[in-house]
Amino acid sequence: MLFLFNDRVLTITGNADFAINAGIPSSAVARYTLNDSILAVQTAIMEKPNLAAESSQKAAALAWLIASRSTANAILFIAPPKCKRPQEVGFRLATVSLTTLGSLKAQQDAGRLTSGIINTSVWQSVAA
Repeated sequence: MLFLFNDRVLTITGNADFAINAGIPSSAVARYTLNDSILAVQTAIMEKPNLAAESSQKAAALAWLIASRSTANAILFIAPPKCKRPQEVGFRLATVSLTTLGSLKAQQDAGRLTSGIINTSVWQSVAA
């Protein structure tokens, strides 16, 4: 499964065990709602704003958590400067076509994926 996490297209091949092995508590995997999962990502982004690039396994596990509780396959989480609480981390969720995600992944693999391409392909399309 392809999943856009901020500026990275991740390939998620795991399940609950994958998330647990990546450090997500088993209680979270079993009981978290979508809102709880969003808060978990907000907390992680607050601590490490470039999470998808710096810790792709944890990002993939958090992406799995969101995907398993929604139809979203794209998320954007941005911590404002001097963020003091996880709830201050802004976010958007979207469901985009597999064709779009595949195209973004190909561009990422070729080293050509930019935030402008992501904005045009995903976030501006969702807003329209």
